[in-house]
Amino acid sequence: MRNPCEPLASLGEKSKTAPGRNSRRKITAFTLLEMLVACAVLAMLSALLLTTLGQTTSITRRATEGISAFQAARAAFDIMTTNLGQATLSSYWDYQDDGGDFRTASSRASFKPAAYGRNSELHFLIQPAGTQGLGTTGTGEMVAFQFPTAFASSASHEGLSSLLSACGYYVEYGDIEPLPSPFPQTAHKYRFRLMQALLPAENLKVYDSSTGNAWLSDLSSYATPIADNVIYLLVWPRKTQAEDNAGDELSSNFTYDSRKNARTIPQPQTANQLPPTLQVSIVCIDEASASRFCTGETPPAAISSAFTGLFANSTQAQVETDMDQLGTRLGSLGVNFRILTTIVPLRESKMQ
Repeated sequence: MRNPCEPLASLGEKSKTAPGRNSRRKITAFTLLEMLVACAVLAMLSALLLTTLGQTTSITRRATEGISAFQAARAAFDIMTTNLGQATLSSYWDYQDDGGDFRTASSRASFKPAAYGRNSELHFLIQPAGTQGLGTTGTGEMVAFQFPTAFASSASHEGLSSLLSACGYYVEYGDIEPLPSPFPQTAHKYRFRLMQALLPAENLKVYDSSTGNAWLSDLSSYATPIADNVIYLLVWPRKTQAEDNAGDELSSNFTYDSRKNARTIPQPQTANQLPPTLQVSIVCIDEASASRFCTGETPPAAISSAFTGLFANSTQAQVETDMDQLGTRLGSLGVNFRILTTIVPLRESKMQ
């Protein structure tokens, strides 16, 4: 019988285990199937992470290789354009006779002036690569000039800041220069190279004659490579784009000779004058492309043919078309390349 004093709510309560009595508790854990599924998911995530990491590393490596592959070319490009900007002719006005010749020490007594003309003993020259052995034919232009560099072979002449030297730039294809004895010889490494020829002041022969370009004969003996894998050098003498939008007023084929027709009356505007600006471009390729194509003593036909028919006419529209076509041709060969271009103002130019 229920105790009248017992609350009604206690009727539905279940009896509790007495304290101290051992009870069996349920232990929960992962099943084998759940473990297998978890392992599979972990493996998939790890594979995905490793794939992504590998792709990122590969992209980073290719980007780094691409940057380093063209760093040397860019540094050489900066050196070349800086030196070109210092080119000088030191032109001055002098008398000409009726045949266009200038006064000389031997003709002074009999000289009869007929006109004024620009005169200079120095020379600024842009010609196709290969002229007088400077460069490999088909690699663009060679440029030669004088500028104050204080470069001399004698220690007693060093430090003269206005000392003139002759300088030239061009692209040459050939083998690596062998090491002198007794060093072991390295394997052949045929490459296109941007060359810098810097003639010491003591060997400057430009003053020997005010006509012709015989002074170039010794220039190649002082040439050294400043960048590998530069396959083309384009030097374009021109006025500013505002003055000559077409780009062909000074030259129709990229050549320039400050001595050409300098002894005529009247003189052409290029006679003994520097062009106001130079548009300079180099085409460079990476080492992987160079090692794939440059394997013999002669320039690779595939690279040379990429320039066939290009850069023959120096007009703005044609140069832009040729640049696009060159990119298409090199791209079809699987060549990784860069084209570096800049405008170099020649500070001493007085051309109107």
